Amino acid sequence: MTQRVSLSIEQWMAMREGGAEAPPIWFTVVGSSMFPLIRVNRDQVMLVSIMPENIKVGDIVLFPGHYKGGEYCLHRVWKLDGDRVQTFGDGNRKPDGWFPRSNILGKAKLIRRGKRTIDCDDLKWRRRAARWCALWRFRRLLILPHRVVDKVERIIRKVKVHG
Repeated sequence: MTQRVSLSIEQWMAMREGGAEAPPIWFTVVGSSMFPLIRVNRDQVMLVSIMPENIKVGDIVLFPGHYKGGEYCLHRVWKLDGDRVQTFGDGNRKPDGWFPRSNILGKAKLIRRGKRTIDCDDLKWRRRAARWCALWRFRRLLILPHRVVDKVERIIRKVKVHG
């Protein structure tokens, strides 16, 4: 069983940069760019330190979000080209721009969804993710029903709170 460590991502990165062994950290996903395989405000992700040269296509990585207008971004590695990496959010319609591998801060190792824990390196999970990635041209249509249900659920929660 993995011991939970209470660190912010900034503290975790400072440990890494200081040469210390950075322990795995857990955080709740707050953006929807990895939907439907990672669910916003529901799933928790365990982030582990990784050497840039060990990154593989299909890995879910955390990198500085200023590329995407936020503080941090968690996307799947789409393509590798030498020292460059291109990522693609599972819920996005287009891949991100290229950036240096050295900008990757960590890799998602586990996803906690309720009582279930998903190992991101599990062959079955990686195959499921690869099938989803292969459908990237049709994501908009495939995600639409999920987004409608999510919107209805948010409206219902809002009515219950205010009603």
